[in-house]
Amino acid sequence: MLDCNKIQAGLSEYIDSALPEELAEATRAHLRSCAVCTKIAEELTQTSRLLAFLPRPEPSESFERKLTLRLAGQALRPKPITLGEKLSAWWIRPRVRPAVASALAVAALIPLVVVRVRPASPVALPTHMQTVTENREVEQALQEHLTAKTSEAFGDSSGLLLASAHNELEPGS
Repeated sequence: MLDCNKIQAGLSEYIDSALPEELAEATRAHLRSCAVCTKIAEELTQTSRLLAFLPRPEPSESFERKLTLRLAGQALRPKPITLGEKLSAWWIRPRVRPAVASALAVAALIPLVVVRVRPASPVALPTHMQTVTENREVEQALQEHLTAKTSEAFGDSSGLLLASAHNELEPGS
């Protein structure tokens, strides 16, 4: 036996006697045992009889010509191109793949360049170094060392002038 969904899908053809004989016999057997499908078949039969009494509309003289032109216009209309087809056509161009590969390589290198270019953050001195720099004598010796290097670069005693100018600028000197 066929299930109700399959029977109901073919009831219109059954009523119009358009089903093959095997399927028509299976439908008759199902209708004898199923009240729901029988009720639907009766309603379809009544609708079909009512439609048979209606006058058949006659198409106008120009109907076939208009229909033929309309169908030809639809058949000849170019099919719209989908986004996938556009991307596929773009991708197969000879210069696109190397350009995309180069752009991706550059994009991959940008984070590396940005990380390397950033200035180093100031390094905090360990606490034992901070106590050394707080000592006034060590700081003065460091300044003398720096000014001595400067005077060597100038080749004269201008380093002494720089050292004395630095000492004048410091408060408490």
